[in-house]
Amino acid sequence: MTNKITAVGASPIVFIMLRKASFILLLSSSLVACRNHLPTRIAKSNEGIQKVTVTVNEKRVPAEWEPHEAIWMAWPTYNNKHDWDAKSTYAALLQTLITKVPVDLCVSDSAHAREVQAYLIGKGIAAKQFGTRIRFSVVGHCDIWLRDTGPIFVQTGQQRLAVDFNFDCWGWGSYVKDSGFRSFIQREEGVDRSIAELTNTASIKSSMILEGGALEFNGKGSVIVSEDVVFQRNPSWNKANVETEFQRLFGTRKVIWLKGFVGNDAHPVMYAPYQVQRNSTAQSIYTLMTTNGHTDEFVRFAGPNTILLARPPSAEEAAADPIAARSRRTLLDAHRILSSSNDQDGNSLQIKWMPETRSIFVTLDRQDEIYKLMTDLDYERLGKRNINPTKQIIGVLASSYLNYLVTNELVLVAKYIDFYPEMAAADAEAVRVLQQAFPGRQVVAVDARAINVGGGGIHCIT
Repeated sequence: MTNKITAVGASPIVFIMLRKASFILLLSSSLVACRNHLPTRIAKSNEGIQKVTVTVNEKRVPAEWEPHEAIWMAWPTYNNKHDWDAKSTYAALLQTLITKVPVDLCVSDSAHAREVQAYLIGKGIAAKQFGTRIRFSVVGHCDIWLRDTGPIFVQTGQQRLAVDFNFDCWGWGSYVKDSGFRSFIQREEGVDRSIAELTNTASIKSSMILEGGALEFNGKGSVIVSEDVVFQRNPSWNKANVETEFQRLFGTRKVIWLKGFVGNDAHPVMYAPYQVQRNSTAQSIYTLMTTNGHTDEFVRFAGPNTILLARPPSAEEAAADPIAARSRRTLLDAHRILSSSNDQDGNSLQIKWMPETRSIFVTLDRQDEIYKLMTDLDYERLGKRNINPTKQIIGVLASSYLNYLVTNELVLVAKYIDFYPEMAAADAEAVRVLQQAFPGRQVVAVDARAINVGGGGIHCIT
């Protein structure tokens, strides 16, 4: 059902609320509080969701450059770094997005929506945009990563389906020592079903654990995925099982398997911390709750058989920085595999280089929510040393130019000149490559560090 509530001095706010939901997420300023104050009643996985069976050859995942009815986003409930304001970043993204496409924005309840609307009006978004270009939807969520926790929409004839994967918090949720974190995972695991119900979309359930950011579709039946994501989450599966499941869910005809992950996207416990020489001293550098190989960090389709691939760091860079060395191995291997691969119709793939960001380091401490979660990880389980919760740590941002969003007449991409002025040339090159890849679309670069510090980027939150 749809409820309209008028805020004082503002235009009507349109809310879409779950018909059968008996829970509302309590607004919290921190991830820790969010996971510790979850309502005890959680919606069942099949509550309010229509289940249907359709034949494989009816299904298709549209390419991202095809027309969009709307973009889904979830309003941030906390800042990963206390002095990097995620809300301000969201305001900048929304101001640009709504000129080209409506945004369905997840909030916790009607009071929260009024608060968000007042904030965005204060940032320069006109009141008349609410209810038309920005539409609030009440969805129980703690985090912002809708690319991974939201549904993957599949086209079948003139209808739409929503694929519902299982979710384990990017393969590292089981390493969190606080048992209360399971409530957070359970809440995020239900976001895709909530959105499916809000949009009256029938769901297809899978027993696989996977996230949308791990899958790159060309809209014609091909998908790119990294083995390291799939089999770290699903160790009992094999490639044949996965390909059969992808065909059932998405109607895919070709799976292109890559290996590895870029250095700043390594599993935060299994492959981190890195030992990096900085200021003539070896320092422990942590990846920040990252995914272990999501394709949207380093390789994207820009056309049915056109690939944008991050340029590997040089041998010299790799020799000086183990994070760059990991990226170099993965990207060279990806280039080798893609160069010898075909699409679903046997056409060769055309590879174009995108700049790779340098390693961007950030100091974190007890004021930062991402630090609090990092210090709760059980490194000792793998014979490593746990983080001392009284000392600062150094993290590497999940920076990437490939984690862009392409939508109607618009491409949003990260920029890093405001953080590292020497990255101006790479920023400009990324914009130039995207302008060539998506002619006729406006390319807008946005400072995304407040998102990157949480382990993802612009694409991850949409």
